[in-house]
Amino acid sequence: MNVTERPFRGIESLEIRPVCEEDAQKVIEYINLVSGESDYLSFGENEFKITVEEEREIIRSFRERDNCLMIAARLEEKIVGLLTFEGGHRERLKHRGEFGLTVAKEYWGMGIGKRLIEYMIETVKKNGITRIGLQVRADNERAIKLYSNFGFVKEGHLKRFMKIREKYFDFLQMGKDL
Repeated sequence: MNVTERPFRGIESLEIRPVCEEDAQKVIEYINLVSGESDYLSFGENEFKITVEEEREIIRSFRERDNCLMIAARLEEKIVGLLTFEGGHRERLKHRGEFGLTVAKEYWGMGIGKRLIEYMIETVKKNGITRIGLQVRADNERAIKLYSNFGFVKEGHLKRFMKIREKYFDFLQMGKDL
């Protein structure tokens, strides 16, 4: 995979590239950071309990499959955004996949999510993916706008999909044909 590095929106050097096994500790630190910054994620603060070796194995499994991708946005080796894309395991579902995206709160609104999605779409197209889906909390207007700008459309409404401190939240299923 190609490493992408170019200046944009006031950040001198943002690098987007696939995560490698050596990044496992930084990935864990990043996920623990973002888990405490937002209730839009499917996991909360201190819920991501995984060892470095377990994370290395997850990264290894993503790198071994043609229809999976784990990429990070980095500023001077600090992870500031992460996108995972996982394609179907069975032959009939290998053409499609779902992705999840996070950006550290300090960097919201700087175009990092956009850059990660652009990289993902470009990469998965080359690997035969023709359909992309995602799930997003129904009240996450910023994320829904970003996905809509890429041509993702609402395909379903998932009632009471997530529960935080006795309050339920709906999610939207969104999708896009490539």
